Amino acid sequence: MTDKEIIRNFAYQYRKPFSAETIAEITAIEIKAINRALKVLLTSNKIKCLSSKDKLYVRSNRYHSQVGFNQKGKWNYGTQIAEEILTLLENKQYRSIREIAKAYGKSRQLIFVYLEALASIGMVGIDSEGYYTISKDRLLNLGIYIQPGILRELRTAAGIKPKSRNQN
Repeated sequence: MTDKEIIRNFAYQYRKPFSAETIAEITAIEIKAINRALKVLLTSNKIKCLSSKDKLYVRSNRYHSQVGFNQKGKWNYGTQIAEEILTLLENKQYRSIREIAKAYGKSRQLIFVYLEALASIGMVGIDSEGYYTISKDRLLNLGIYIQPGILRELRTAAGIKPKSRNQN
């Protein structure tokens, strides 16, 4: 791994505030290289500067809010994942959960559970072209109410029939 990758990994994984000196002590990389890498991470919003006087940094988005209403087993819905799925649906319309899961890089079950929760509060809809984002306003209501089978109902109303499974 290059020095840049080591510094980036350190910044992503270190949970406490850190300085260039902290990184230098742990990784044995020169301070000049660390300062250059920190500037890049700052400009790309991967880290935040807590104190310009002490030159203390922390990883951006260290704490992700979780909304847990236990409507669907033991699922706790993370607003970050929901936002990423909504952004994915804004950029391109997908006709199946499988396509969304492949584009997002997560399991179909996770995508299904989040889409069901998002559709239940009116944030995701389905038309003849596929899934789309309605709004991002009620994100904190995620998981309060989940209507079982809503995706099937929306797909049927949009005229999208499930693909038949060929039995050989």
